[in-house]
Amino acid sequence: MANIIKKYTPGFNIHDIQKKYNLKKVIKLASNENPFISKNVLSFINNSKHNLNLYPDSNPHNLHSEIAKSIGYRMTDKNIILGNGSNEILELIVRSNIDNKSEVIIPKHSFLVYEIISKLQNAKIIISKPENDKNNKNYLGVNLTAIYEKISKNTKLIFIANPANPTGTYISIKHIDDFLKSIPKKILVIIDEAYFEYLDSNIDKSAISLIKKYKNIYVTRSFSKIYGLASLRVGYGVSNPENINKLKLYKQPFSTNYFAQKAASIALKDSSFIKESKKNNHDALQQFKKIFDELKITYLGTYCNFITFRVGNNSSSLFNYLLTKGVIVRPLTNYKLPEYLRVSLGSPSDNKLFIKHLKGFYSENTK
Repeated sequence: MANIIKKYTPGFNIHDIQKKYNLKKVIKLASNENPFISKNVLSFINNSKHNLNLYPDSNPHNLHSEIAKSIGYRMTDKNIILGNGSNEILELIVRSNIDNKSEVIIPKHSFLVYEIISKLQNAKIIISKPENDKNNKNYLGVNLTAIYEKISKNTKLIFIANPANPTGTYISIKHIDDFLKSIPKKILVIIDEAYFEYLDSNIDKSAISLIKKYKNIYVTRSFSKIYGLASLRVGYGVSNPENINKLKLYKQPFSTNYFAQKAASIALKDSSFIKESKKNNHDALQQFKKIFDELKITYLGTYCNFITFRVGNNSSSLFNYLLTKGVIVRPLTNYKLPEYLRVSLGSPSDNKLFIKHLKGFYSENTK
């Protein structure tokens, strides 16, 4: 049977919706972007003295060292690889380790890219069921026991997003540690931490803390979320030096551009911007949860910069209604969640507009 690949479909873009509905203003709350940009990054980009005629650094040791220092856990530049978004790192790991004899385990409702890049290597995809929480029917977290039960002699790679997209759930580091301890060491595990910076650093530990303990794990991170650099496409992977060196054999020499490298370095050091972004995210989260509770709308985990909420049979109607009002959210049919929509936590003004039209839809449809 052919390994059918469904291409990744990004969220609608602003210009197309403006044109389609003849709207002057459209806000995008579909792709989990930070609504703000660091002033320090903007200041750098607006500088006219850039050497655009020169290739970027193919192996930016200083940035690798800065990243290692920022994440801690005794990491060094040898534990880091930079990529064109964390997507590139995910693809490098798959390309360098997976073939048509491999099985790849992906939890149900995971980031669609995992399956796409694995199928491109002709691997067999094994989907594990989500977590069932008796106290919360709207949990749908990553079920480590279900993953373990799917392991076979052909299992080569396991994907675990933590926190997860689009379900927004989180697994404690203790549970991940216990899981890694229980599986064969020949199985590689990718812990995707694209949203990790939104967690409470005083409570939640990164899987990077386990890299010196387990040689079979990779952790990926992104500058597209809390750092506000989605357009520049920059992310990184963390693992032991042997794994990192293997990935470098598959990596293009100039996959991250000059602006991405410099902006990443600046963003790492802009602690006030990170603090402001987290506060805005926290405030928006409380605001959205309150309105969902008022409207009796159920929602999934809330550890990221978005909320996935259940609309039922009205999901398509609400999605299209919001488009006509100039608000783009994300339908989740491709994630096998057809009754749900995902909304990013935006700026105060964007959030206010979303809430206004959400209330409008429910007011019109409950008369």
